[in-house]
Parts: sequence; structure tokens; C-alpha cells
Amino acid sequence: MVAKQGLERLREVLPGMEQPEVWVRFPRQLGDVIFSIPFFQTLQRSWNAEAEAQGKQLRWVAVGHAIGAAIFSEAHPDFIAESLIEGGGTQKPDPWALIRRWRAHRPVAFINLSQSARLAFAAWMSGVPIRAGDTNNHLSFLYHHTFTYRDLPIHIVRRFEPLLEQLTGSPRLTWMPMRPEEFGGQGGFFKLTKAGWQGGAYITLSFGTRGYNKRWFPEVRQWTGLARIARAQGLEVVWLGGPDEVELGNRLAAGVPGTLNLTGRTTIPEACAIQSRAWGNVAVDTGLAHTAAGTGRPTVTVNGASPEQLINPLGPNALSVRGPCIDVAEPLLLEPGEEIMDTTATRVTPQRVWNLLQGLVADAEGRTLAR
Repeated sequence: MVAKQGLERLREVLPGMEQPEVWVRFPRQLGDVIFSIPFFQTLQRSWNAEAEAQGKQLRWVAVGHAIGAAIFSEAHPDFIAESLIEGGGTQKPDPWALIRRWRAHRPVAFINLSQSARLAFAAWMSGVPIRAGDTNNHLSFLYHHTFTYRDLPIHIVRRFEPLLEQLTGSPRLTWMPMRPEEFGGQGGFFKLTKAGWQGGAYITLSFGTRGYNKRWFPEVRQWTGLARIARAQGLEVVWLGGPDEVELGNRLAAGVPGTLNLTGRTTIPEACAIQSRAWGNVAVDTGLAHTAAGTGRPTVTVNGASPEQLINPLGPNALSVRGPCIDVAEPLLLEPGEEIMDTTATRVTPQRVWNLLQGLVADAEGRTLAR
């Protein structure tokens, strides 16, 4: 049966391997990586169970770019044993070095969730027994199992279902929270304490994104307005973002004295760990929106231009909010020097975001008490 070929092939080749490895090449962007995790975790549980039945233990290796694969860089070794982070240009993996490594210690499988051609050719030339990958790069002849990733009218998470069915026999994706126990990042709590956290409830605000049309304009007013509401309700406020967002993070933190600014000071696993213990999280459509939702904590994403039906953050307590597409009330009056872009995010107020987050928190707490 075609749908079970991957699992059947695994059963055949495992007996001849001393330390079987499964290499997974993840997508480039952090959000896409988070969307692949239900596929990865479902596959991992299925294949680990098969290996255990044969007295084996699979060693999982993650490969990807500095943003995407960084989420696995501090992972527990039983979850991800090794994380290889690529750079651009000359820092991309040398296929000949991989071929030498794989011929000396051949993986049981290579699964390409990106359009990386180098690793796909290396796996083919090395004779890796199970090879799977994306057909969008026109390299399907290198794989035993293929799937289509791009330009489908369904949420990105569900695009992995056909490949999962080929590799496990079932297309059913299962979600698991992104916890520090698996993903690491415990050092984030030390940094949070060093920044002044006293151990109380806090909210994280992830304001930065490289997509100009995804931002919540006018940024300083909107974000500091939300931070002041949270502070007035007795919550600590934690600013999270990457190295590119330090300047704006400093401005936002200066606008609300007493808030905790960790912009550019955490690894991605550390930021995710901090989000996993938050009372609630708010973000624009950026990688940290997806990590926040992935932890299972209440998360509101302020959406300006992204197609929600394809990219909504995934989690049991995640909500995306837009404003109306045109002005339906008095237009926002800008202060001198304030930037703005006419998107639906601009028409979302800090009070609306706060009200929605409160509702998510109450709903999550109510479901927890009902268990």
C-alpha cells in the first residue's frame, strides 16, 4: 500500500543500522518551521515507536537557516540530537562533505521540507534509503515520497498531510505545545530576572517584523498604549524582538518606564520559553507570533496584510485580529514624525487587543478548571 511505504521501508532497513539517523531540512522562515512541527512531531512519535519495537533509537538531526533552524539549537537531545544551522552564500552546506559523512554513516532517511537542492542531491548520491521532499523545486526524481508545499489554497500546516500519510500511513496531524522541556531556552528566565522580573505575571509584546505592511502603525503609540493598559492591570510587560528591532524596542521601553526590554537579548528558544510562561502574548505577524501560539498560551496577533486563512498562528488559545478595511470612524490623527501605513492593523486599538486577550485568558483558564 503506497500510503505505508515509508513506515514499511523503515522496518526493513532499521535492523542493519547501528545508530540510525533521520535528517530533516526545515524551511527558511521561523513561521514556516513552526507550521511544520505538527508534521515533525507526529512523524517522530510514529517512527520512534517503530524503532523502539526493534530495540533501536532514532537520532534526529535538524538542518536549516539561522532563523528557521535556530528554534532547535537548544533542544533536548531526545527531541533533536543535533541542529546544523546554515548561513547564506559560502556558508551553505557542502554537498561533498555531506556525501562523505553520509557514506561513512548513512542516515535511514532524509526529509526535505524546503527547496534546498544541495542536501537532496547529497542524499540521492549517498543512497539514503528513505528520501522525501517538496516537488516545487522540480527535483521529485530524487525522492521516494513527495508533496506540494507552495501556492495551495489551504493553511500551510495542512500542506504536510499528504507527506505524513506516505511516511506513517495516516494524514492526521497532532499538535504538541512548544515547551522548554523539549525546545530548551531555560536561559531566558535568567535574562528575564536580570532585567528586573520579580516573579509575577507578565505579558510579552513582540512588535518587530521585516514585513513593513505587517506592522502595527503608528507603532510607538499603539504598543506603548497596550503596555500601559497591562501595567495598570498589575502585569509586568516584556518586550521581545530580534537584533534588527533593538532601536524600536529601546524607544518603546523608554516610553513606558518599568517595562522589561529583552529586544535582541534572547535566543529564539529563550524567547519561546519566556512566552510559554506568560499570562498572555501579543505580536504582529512575525515568527514570535507563531512561537507564542505554539506554546499554547493565550496569544493575540494583530494582522495587517497577511492572508489569515493560510498563515494564522496555530495553537489552542490563538486569535488573529483585524480592523475594518476602510475608516469607519474618525481617522487617526498623527503626531509629528509618526509613521503610518494604511492597513487593517492601523484600525485596531490597544484597548481592543487587551479585551480580546483577556477573553482568551479567561477561556483558557475556564477550560483548565473544567478538566
